[in-house]
Amino acid sequence: MKLKLLLYFLFLLNTFINFSQTNEIQFNHISTSDGLSQSSVLAIHQDKLGQMWFGTRDGLNKYDGNSFTIYRNNFEDKNSISNNDILSILEDSEGFIWIGTYNGLNKYDPKKDTFTNYFHNNKNNSLSNNTIWTLKEINTNEIWIGTSNGLSIYSKKTDSFITILNEETNKKSLAGNQITSILKTKNNSIYVGTTAGLSKAIRRKNGEFTFYNYTNFKENENPIYVQDLLEDSNQNLIIATKNEGLLSLKLTNNTMSNFLSDEHQQRISNDIRKLLFDDKNQLWIGTYNGLHILKNKEILIDLKNDINDSKSLSKNSIKSILKDKKGSIWVGTYYGGLNIWDETNINFINFSDENNSKKLSYNVISAIEKYKNLLLFATEGKGINIFDTNTNKITYLDKTNNSFLIDNNIKSLFVHDHLLWIGTFNNGISLYDLETNTFNTNQDTKEIRDYLSKMAVYAIKKDKDNNFWFGTFGLGVVKYNAVNKQITAFENNEADNNSLSNNLVRAVYIDSKNNVWVSTQRGLNKITANNKIVRYFYDSKVQYGEDISAIFENKNNVIWVGTKANGLYKLQDSVFIKSPILGKKGFITNIHSILEGTKNNLWISTNEGIINYSIETKKSTIYNQKDGLISNEFNDNASLKIGNSQFYFGGPNGITSFNTNNFASNLFAPQVLITDFKIKNKSVNVTTDSTILENTIGFTNKILLSYKEGNFSIQFAIPNFINSKNNSYQYRLKGLEKDWIYTTENTAFYTIQNPGEYVFEVKGANNDGIWNQKPTTLNIHVKPAPWLSWWAYFAYFIIIAFSLYFLISILKSRTRLKHQLDLEQLENEKIEENNKAKLDFFTNISHEFRTPLTLILGPLQKILTDYKGSSKMYKKLLVVDNSAKHLLQLINRLMDFRKLENNLFLLEAAEGNIVKFLKEIFLSFTEFAKDGDYEFHFHTTEDEILVYYDRYKLERVFYNLISNAFRYTPKNGAINIRIKQENNTIIISVEDSGVGISSENKEKIFDRFFEVSTNNKPDNDYNKGTGIGLSIAKNIVLLHKGTLDVKNNKNNIGSIFNVILPLGKVHLNEDEIIKDFKFSDDVSQYITQLNEPVIILEDELADKINDGDKDIILLVEDNKPLRKFMKDILKQNYNILEAENGKIALNMAIKYTPNLIVSDVIMPIMVGTELCSEIKKNIKTSHIPIILLTSRSSLIYKLEGLESGADDYISKPFNVDEFKIRIKNLLDTTNRLKEKFSSIDLITQSEVVISSLDEKLYKKALEIVEANISNEEFDIPYFCSEIGISRTMLFVKIKAWSNFTPNDFIQHFRMKRAAELLEQGKINISEISYKVGFKNPKYFSKCFFKKFGETPSQYAKKFSEF
Repeated sequence: MKLKLLLYFLFLLNTFINFSQTNEIQFNHISTSDGLSQSSVLAIHQDKLGQMWFGTRDGLNKYDGNSFTIYRNNFEDKNSISNNDILSILEDSEGFIWIGTYNGLNKYDPKKDTFTNYFHNNKNNSLSNNTIWTLKEINTNEIWIGTSNGLSIYSKKTDSFITILNEETNKKSLAGNQITSILKTKNNSIYVGTTAGLSKAIRRKNGEFTFYNYTNFKENENPIYVQDLLEDSNQNLIIATKNEGLLSLKLTNNTMSNFLSDEHQQRISNDIRKLLFDDKNQLWIGTYNGLHILKNKEILIDLKNDINDSKSLSKNSIKSILKDKKGSIWVGTYYGGLNIWDETNINFINFSDENNSKKLSYNVISAIEKYKNLLLFATEGKGINIFDTNTNKITYLDKTNNSFLIDNNIKSLFVHDHLLWIGTFNNGISLYDLETNTFNTNQDTKEIRDYLSKMAVYAIKKDKDNNFWFGTFGLGVVKYNAVNKQITAFENNEADNNSLSNNLVRAVYIDSKNNVWVSTQRGLNKITANNKIVRYFYDSKVQYGEDISAIFENKNNVIWVGTKANGLYKLQDSVFIKSPILGKKGFITNIHSILEGTKNNLWISTNEGIINYSIETKKSTIYNQKDGLISNEFNDNASLKIGNSQFYFGGPNGITSFNTNNFASNLFAPQVLITDFKIKNKSVNVTTDSTILENTIGFTNKILLSYKEGNFSIQFAIPNFINSKNNSYQYRLKGLEKDWIYTTENTAFYTIQNPGEYVFEVKGANNDGIWNQKPTTLNIHVKPAPWLSWWAYFAYFIIIAFSLYFLISILKSRTRLKHQLDLEQLENEKIEENNKAKLDFFTNISHEFRTPLTLILGPLQKILTDYKGSSKMYKKLLVVDNSAKHLLQLINRLMDFRKLENNLFLLEAAEGNIVKFLKEIFLSFTEFAKDGDYEFHFHTTEDEILVYYDRYKLERVFYNLISNAFRYTPKNGAINIRIKQENNTIIISVEDSGVGISSENKEKIFDRFFEVSTNNKPDNDYNKGTGIGLSIAKNIVLLHKGTLDVKNNKNNIGSIFNVILPLGKVHLNEDEIIKDFKFSDDVSQYITQLNEPVIILEDELADKINDGDKDIILLVEDNKPLRKFMKDILKQNYNILEAENGKIALNMAIKYTPNLIVSDVIMPIMVGTELCSEIKKNIKTSHIPIILLTSRSSLIYKLEGLESGADDYISKPFNVDEFKIRIKNLLDTTNRLKEKFSSIDLITQSEVVISSLDEKLYKKALEIVEANISNEEFDIPYFCSEIGISRTMLFVKIKAWSNFTPNDFIQHFRMKRAAELLEQGKINISEISYKVGFKNPKYFSKCFFKKFGETPSQYAKKFSEF
């Protein structure tokens, strides 16, 4: 009886083991989403380095286990592959990769990363056809090439081809012209497969070949369509055909037969494409409709695509098969990508709702139990899944198919005899009879079912005393004795240390000593046989404990505990000691369940996968989703071990099972490849960076880098293709670091600062952590910077030696030089004394000049105020006045220079628009520029730039710079003023195209009293200055905390002086800023001068002349308040016209011909100087006097004496009384001249005219009148015709000169001539009347009487008396 029971147990155990680890064929896949260029893989090859090559319909792919490199045709690159449709791949004995395509043959040089193309042409030694189906290296010199039209044999020595074709009349020629496969057997026989049969080369002589052909199989009329050839271990040839299935050719007797049995042949397609023997001598047969594996010619396994199985074949149409160096099988499919089989693929078998053969109803697994041949999986949403290991089928037990199940959310399972105890999430427990497949509702368990009816039961266990223990999530743990029906509850009592540490129970475990271990959310509890409770992982003082998730006792009776947050512990001498487990992301902290293996190891489920932990070595191996697990995450205590080797772990995504007896480890650890070398994150290419790489990086042992190329990165890969994402590396750069750097990344980054020799070493580990022992190395030599090279050190030595020699020479001459320095010091002191003497002289003479100048200016101002003479004389007096003022300012400059020398010159700055300020200075030179035909321009980037500056002092700076520019620039030259704002400063440049400044004098020109020639043409006659102007200018700029420098203009023609001033006022002291500064346009400073306030009316601009007897004054000012103010103080005595800019003023002057124009200088649209010029140029307005208002005194110095200039200048801010007197005097002078003109006294031309244009016109008018004074026909039309102006214009001009009409003007000069003739008394009165153009002497007498108040006789009688 015992023997039967033992046999029965062994049968059940074998059943579970056989189920659990059936040698299923599972594939991993590579598709276009992984980097493959196209999904039809027609050719596969592994090169000597271990890299995989794939030929697709869209490019050649190289795969190193980490990334793809894709080669495609580039018609612009002759070194690219000839075609993207790849049919065959071969690596020859020299390491060249040969690639056959639909259009050409290619030889790839992996060292140079270039392709050499071969095509069919008209030459006899060319390729027979461009479509290449197969390639085979027969010997070190020859490669046989199967094409669509014949066999080509390539000779490496001659770099040429021999073509072999089928000859219809020669039965010993090649069987067919489309070559599909070539095989060289172990005995060196060569077989060629064609679409018209199989050919065996039996003789070769003088380039002629003789073949033995196998064209038909049995009595089939159609020739054998050969697709692949393979030699087996018995020296038989296996032939894959398109129409006859799988054939066998015995090489010993040349007999051909079916290779497969009729039964097997019927199961596979007759269209067999590829053949391969694996490491176990199993034949892999790739067909048009699936993949098959033949074991010992007896067992045939059929493999086809299953859309519900992600590990099945991706597509059924097989195009290529290859066994790699490890023994893995690569299967290329048509539009299905790559399939990779390896024995490690079946290490893990998964159950999930997506796996048809092992389909769960719900993925979240909370518990696993077994009963006979049944596996019971508890889910947290759809009841229980029951898997029958005999039938490989799953049935489902849930509330939809059995209403007796109280809850679909199952938390625990326990099998006792044939009863399945089921713990639910909210509704207690149920009992299910596994024999009758019914729920047990007997009265013998009613008490415990009722007691737990509303509880969440997370654990169910049974001790040796027939007690059932139920762990609840809220009410502690419950003990139920099945014999006496006694129920005992163990709960938490904070006041009782002999109670549970917490009522939230996660697991219950019964150890070998019948102790009950209860894990809770706060601590671990041990309940002994006498119901005594011992707490672990709990602090009673703070009532806090560890969250315990799992408890396990191994065969050595050691208790192991898993926690939620602190990893794994083991009980040692009544104390739990931590056993740290190092994971891939640090130490493992979360333990879900623990089972024991057969090699003194533990299998532990975590949130990072399943861990194989060695108790002896304390080392661990981690398996995760990349290795084939259903997920990296698992659930608490959802695990089961069957026998010694079968394990199940459940989690939120399903179940993973494995059998450790059949567990395959990957021991293949190939050499690491260096795949890329980047400098500054840019790949170094052998074709474009030949100075660094002579060969591709994989074939390079040493790299020479310059000091600029020390920032580089190295990419590497281990060609392990089994779960390659789990590959890892260790690397170091000897010479920079000693320790190895461990990483899962495949790139190392370095920045080398010190030159020298370095060696990069890298080793790799495969997915199972197997390391290759020999590192891959790359020698890197970083050259020193030029200043650190040997020749640089040699140069340093020479320099140091020379320096020492020079130092000795200096020491020898030190005494002599000291003596010379003493002499120079004496000379400098003498120069300083001379300069001081000059300065004292200038200061003293300045004081002497100021007194007489003051005495000159006082009376002169009085004369100008009361002057009632001609305008010509008035202008001359203005010139004297301005010149005297200019001289006084020069004297003041000398005084200011003295102040600068003694640091007594203070800054008086106020904020203002420096652009407007500079524009007015610029305008003061415009007429001078026109007179000399200079190109004089003003450039600014902004219309307004606010700067704190001293107006009086800064005016002198720019007046000096611009004056110098004109002084040293020949006529017709160019002078530009440029203003730009940059970096919180303003830069003002004065550029000229003059003679420039010699380089040796650029720094000296700002020295005081420097009078050496300051130009590049010292022989030319240029006036020198006093030598203090630029010195004062620089000191003034320095007072503004700015800089003044000079440099050459473009092409060394002329100079550029740059004044740079800081913006804002942070750089200025408070005492350097004027408080309550008022601009010259501020009306308030004028109003305060009046005794009575003036009300400024904001009336509109209007052309109004209220009183015809008053003179008309045109006010031109863009500042409206100031314009209104001037109008209000003048309107009582004059008719006032207003204009807001020069353009409007010009039109009004032409329209109204005012008696006087008062204009500001700086205005929009047309400035005052331009208006002045336009007025004086226009014949209608040229006689109108103009007063310019300016805030710049330098304007006076430049415009005086110019014919097109103004008649007077008034500086702003002006004195109101002086303003009114200057206007009155100018108008009175004009009116007096008119009155004098009408008197009997003659006036000269200079007393009448004002402008050069009027002077010419007036002179011409006099000449015309003089010439026609006796002409009786001389009238107004004739006068207009002769003078060349209209009647109206003639009236305007004569009225302006004399207050006469044109007739009166002519009559006036006739009467003057008549008076002269009467005074002479030589002719009578009648003759005189005819002489002055009168026809009637009586009328002449009447007119004479009207002019002089007496008759001609009476007038003549006065002179006859003398």
